[in-house]
Amino acid sequence: MRDVVLFLVLIPRNAGVLLLRAYRKLISPLYGDVCRYYPSCSAYGLGSVQQRGLVVGSALTLWRILRCNPWSAGGIDDVRAARHERYRITPFGWVVPAGWAAADAVPLPQFSAHVHP
Repeated sequence: MRDVVLFLVLIPRNAGVLLLRAYRKLISPLYGDVCRYYPSCSAYGLGSVQQRGLVVGSALTLWRILRCNPWSAGGIDDVRAARHERYRITPFGWVVPAGWAAADAVPLPQFSAHVHP
């Protein structure tokens, strides 16, 4: 029952993951490699939504985009790992309850935004 509730709670997060993956597949390649940070802002956005949820992850992504400007030094700026193990990330990038994860799913605390293309 707990996993069913977690799955329902994860629906908005996974909708955000789907939108970000579509952006990264269709629109991001048109810009080329222009981000001053590593991982790119879209990869950071994907990781932050996966790690922190849709609302907090979107806020972190917006703050990252605002910092990515010509006057910024840039550099490495990874998404901080979650401090719990309730969720796992599937190879596609969906966030699922830990009890539902496939054998090749990655635990959230070991996630790095630049691992998933």
